[in-house]
Amino acid sequence: MRLAIFVVGTALASAMMAQPAGAAVYTSSAAFAAATSGLTVENYGSYAAGTLIPDGSTLGGLTYSFNTGANLGGVVTNLYNSFSGNSLAAKQATGPLTSGDFFYGNNSFTVMFPTAITALGIFSNTNNPIALTLTTSSGTVTRSYTVYDTITFDFLGVTTSTPFTSATFTSSDYNIPEIEFGASAVPELATWAMMILGFGLVGRRLRARTGTRSTNA
Repeated sequence: MRLAIFVVGTALASAMMAQPAGAAVYTSSAAFAAATSGLTVENYGSYAAGTLIPDGSTLGGLTYSFNTGANLGGVVTNLYNSFSGNSLAAKQATGPLTSGDFFYGNNSFTVMFPTAITALGIFSNTNNPIALTLTTSSGTVTRSYTVYDTITFDFLGVTTSTPFTSATFTSSDYNIPEIEFGASAVPELATWAMMILGFGLVGRRLRARTGTRSTNA
């Protein structure tokens, strides 16, 4: 019986570990915050408005590439809703910062992290209804929104058991007030499976010992 339990539990754990790594998707920043801790926050408040981010350049430890029709890279803007007063936008025309500098329809950007991460959350300032798409090495997730998460911001986050070093975000008519990234704090499914299996085996062994003592008494 003990062997049967071990085999079933091991098979369950193996099946969970074999699942795709995109373990959880969040459209609520509160739920994402509850599932993670110690994340690094980039809210662009440390840079002057109008700071240009050429394609392939690094700002604050993050390296950016942009897919826009203008091909002028990104820019830090203070012209739209944000947490810090600044946000990330796309540069759509040469010259000084203007209200026309934001990500247009189906524009995207890719951010590369200095080390591998397992948790990523992105706030976007948008006009609902809208769809947001986030792509990592674990896969692509798309969510549609009609209600804002915070102020005029939608939120899309992922936690995964497979570390990744870059992510691509796509939507329409938006700017990015904040990016949160780091390691997920909540054990993944495979970890939970192994823990449950271990607890079950320990509990059964203790019950067997108790039963032996009672018989001898």
